[in-house]
Amino acid sequence: MKDHLTAVLLVASLVLTSCASVNTAHTPPDGSAERNTILQAVHHALALQGRKNLVLVVPYLKVNNGWAWIQVSPQSADGRQHYESQSGLLQQAANKWTLLEWMPAEEGTDYAKYFQKLKAKYPSAPSDIFPQ
Repeated sequence: MKDHLTAVLLVASLVLTSCASVNTAHTPPDGSAERNTILQAVHHALALQGRKNLVLVVPYLKVNNGWAWIQVSPQSADGRQHYESQSGLLQQAANKWTLLEWMPAEEGTDYAKYFQKLKAKYPSAPSDIFPQ
């Protein structure tokens, strides 16, 4: 009986741990399908700005429940030219990621106020994806 109870508690613990990890922000590993599809969406958004054939260095990426916040530092393929870093909010719908908006990069931007407005605009975006 004691062994059975221990086994049940172990299984319950594993199930609860896996459920918790689904509902917390994570950084998809390099080369993962999730990370690659997010980066494709960012490349698409940059291409719409006329910025093509870039390599994206990703200093920050957090994903949770179909939402992501990313910071990218674009550079040329040969690494000689570096461009202004950009951050933005993405959402996944029907297995496709879309960049909803870029964070403003203007000098003097009140980022605390920006994130307050962003969270009000997208209330279902999990708070734990945003930088602290």
